[in-house]
Amino acid sequence: MPTHEADAHRKRPTLWVRIGSAVLAVQMLALGVPASVAPLWFFDWFPFGAGWVAAGGPYNGHLLSDLGYAYLALAVVLGWAAVRPVRELCLAAAAAAVVANTPHLLFHLAHAEALPIVDSVAENALLAFTVVVGLAVFFGAYRIPAGGVASPAQQGVGLPRERA
Repeated sequence: MPTHEADAHRKRPTLWVRIGSAVLAVQMLALGVPASVAPLWFFDWFPFGAGWVAAGGPYNGHLLSDLGYAYLALAVVLGWAAVRPVRELCLAAAAAAVVANTPHLLFHLAHAEALPIVDSVAENALLAFTVVVGLAVFFGAYRIPAGGVASPAQQGVGLPRERA
């Protein structure tokens, strides 16, 4: 019979994968909602009036709203992984987040001169954070048992046992 400590050890990676997936989902929502609903406002305003997006070049509402929709789609998958941390789903969601955020970070590192130094450092630190969290979720997902974590109903918790 497994000990309480062994059970806690098995649940630990799942907890961190859930938290990391949720953090990434919130980040994608924070970008995706305004970019898709109000692309011009997002272009001029993000973040908090600093104009980080506007510093990158001319406005293109179509491309910006499409980016917002892609972020919303990624938020759905990351949110799903946070709610139901099945190994394969978490690996795919984290890989997608890393694939989306790594080139984004590299682009901004290569074009750091477009913003004042404080904004550039803040922007690149936030982008690096998303890549690090994505990688942590990806590698943490390998420690989730195959098939994920069973829900309490699937584990039989709180359900009456069948009599033999």
